[in-house]
Amino acid sequence: MKERIVRESIKLFLRTSYKGTTIQQITDALGITKGAFYWHFKSKYELLETIIDKYESEFLKKLYAHMKSFDGNFITRFKEYHKYINEYARDNGDFSFLFFVSLSAETTGSDTPAEKKIKGVLRRYHNFVASLLEEGRNQGFFASDYDVSLNTHIVIAIHSGILLQWFMNQKEMPGATMARTYRDIILYGMVARAQE
Repeated sequence: MKERIVRESIKLFLRTSYKGTTIQQITDALGITKGAFYWHFKSKYELLETIIDKYESEFLKKLYAHMKSFDGNFITRFKEYHKYINEYARDNGDFSFLFFVSLSAETTGSDTPAEKKIKGVLRRYHNFVASLLEEGRNQGFFASDYDVSLNTHIVIAIHSGILLQWFMNQKEMPGATMARTYRDIILYGMVARAQE
């Protein structure tokens, strides 16, 4: 039941926002009582924390572990990173970057515990992507003055925006083709610019 509450809540949060979704809407969608909800979660915020923790453990921590065990030069590793995150988005639909991007946008500037928790997750993800780009700079794919932090923000922003476009326009944008195209734009755009 706890997992069903989480999954249905993600759908509702995407549809009507976290703030706009009530516990009553969650229980109505599942056909359960409020007592059943409160048996598993003390509050809507505890539910949100559970969802954020689930996202980090089921996606990001597995990504970090996968990439730690994956050898190769920067180009090979960047392609593997890109493949992993896109396959996760494809296979997990609502519970992907789309949900996390939506939730991040909703909480930005709120100075709430939810915003702080999300920023912590995003900071750890930023550090991971930055370490990958740092490998590229150390291997000579980028100029020595390549701004790793700035380019990390750009890589994450492009990925988030592209996923939103894909979810909105799946009939017009074949997933695999779209993923390869924007990977190459990001990857070879960075490498080409650095070698000018």
